[in-house]
Amino acid sequence: MASAPQTGRAVVSSTAPRPRRRLRLAAAVVSAGVLLTSGVAWAGVTRYVGQVTQISIPGLAAPEGAGSSAPMTILLVASDSRAGLTRAEADKLHLGTADYGRPRTDTMMLVHIGADANAVTVVSLPRDTLATIPAFTDDQGRRHPAHQAKLNAAYEEGGAKAMVATVESMTGVTINHYVEVNFNGFLQMVDAVGGVEVCLVKPLKDQKSGLDLPAGRQTISGPQALAYVRARYVDPTADLGRMKRQQRFVASIVKKATSAGTILNPIKLNGFLSAVAGSITTDSGLGRDQILALADRLKGTNPGNVAFTTVPLEGDKRVAGLGDVLVWDPVRSRQLFTAIKDDTPIVPPASASPSASASASVPAVTVAPGKVTVKVLNGTSTNGLGTKAANDLAAVGFAISGRATNAPSPVGAATVVSYDPRYDQSARTVAAAIPGSTLTAVAGLGRTIQVTVGTSYAGARRVTVSAGSTPSARPSVVEARTAADDLCS
Repeated sequence: MASAPQTGRAVVSSTAPRPRRRLRLAAAVVSAGVLLTSGVAWAGVTRYVGQVTQISIPGLAAPEGAGSSAPMTILLVASDSRAGLTRAEADKLHLGTADYGRPRTDTMMLVHIGADANAVTVVSLPRDTLATIPAFTDDQGRRHPAHQAKLNAAYEEGGAKAMVATVESMTGVTINHYVEVNFNGFLQMVDAVGGVEVCLVKPLKDQKSGLDLPAGRQTISGPQALAYVRARYVDPTADLGRMKRQQRFVASIVKKATSAGTILNPIKLNGFLSAVAGSITTDSGLGRDQILALADRLKGTNPGNVAFTTVPLEGDKRVAGLGDVLVWDPVRSRQLFTAIKDDTPIVPPASASPSASASASVPAVTVAPGKVTVKVLNGTSTNGLGTKAANDLAAVGFAISGRATNAPSPVGAATVVSYDPRYDQSARTVAAAIPGSTLTAVAGLGRTIQVTVGTSYAGARRVTVSAGSTPSARPSVVEARTAADDLCS
């Protein structure tokens, strides 16, 4: 089981040695465990709830609203605790041997479940976020003053209580419950459903995490899944790229665990629910009755209504004593968290999805193509495709930087639109003009948007500039994907 968070540890500067930095476990999998409690209702909740470890976290507020149907926000934290694993197992999984006396976390998420459970929003909170940890008193009665640190330091310094207080202070969102999972729980969840499908545009290999996967669609087991969500150095955007991988992974595990092959298979369902229950720690307020109510609400939730996003970023900077930190965009992050507080879905409900003809209409954006400069790279083996894309984009109004050149390595089918987080609205304009393209944030890339053409590129289309926000339920401030989206898109 996951270790119960404790307090009483002195502040640890981010400049201290961090051999465990590579020990990233996807808190996304915790959200899968929470979101999939619908299965508990069918299997008999009492049997599983008794396996959950519970801790007291003073200050958590009960959901406001009409009883069990009230909106609910849960803070999900991944612990690097190796409880339940032998030393040999930990070594085989490349988990390292250093022990700092208490678990740490590098992955945190907010999961907001709407009033009718017809919309679920999962927001990744980057570990390197510059945060102000509110003053707190540890278990030994020692008072710690408010101070700046990286967001994940709140857990290390003050455990679950300080983590909850810090996230509430930064987001303005009231947290109702807390859930934590450990390494062993992750492995058991993935293996209990027979592995989880992923889709890679290129091979991924990372010696530090043990990751070694070929390109393409494939099903991976616990050890490789753990390496897949932990690996940090296979992405040029480090933690930001890893968070997107984690979001895609939880979408896949949601699909797998709610499929007929799992739900209708008593052995698989029992193994998955036992893994979830036996490997998580929750606040004492999330008891049997609350889990039953949550299971009933989530039963039958459309995967298209489970949306994943990351806090919008303004950029990064260097802070004395902390090193490089990420800074949230003050306007767009506030709009995102206001949507959560107002219980507003960040994607249009799946039941109201636009028709095929509507989806083919000209997309609306907030930045005109004429204000966007694009650098085009050919990520395919087809000569001249990059030049064609540059000409196409110029024809629909974009400014093109230099001649199209070949990319250092191929990107696969989808065209990749790379952008500095400070210019994400400009990147949206480019992505809207290239059907089927994907967005990738690259801190420090600058104002020019980079387009790496994939094999599925079929041309550029014109876009229109919206006078206000985009005309849908999705705020223009975030990039989101849902659990129903194709893994290879």
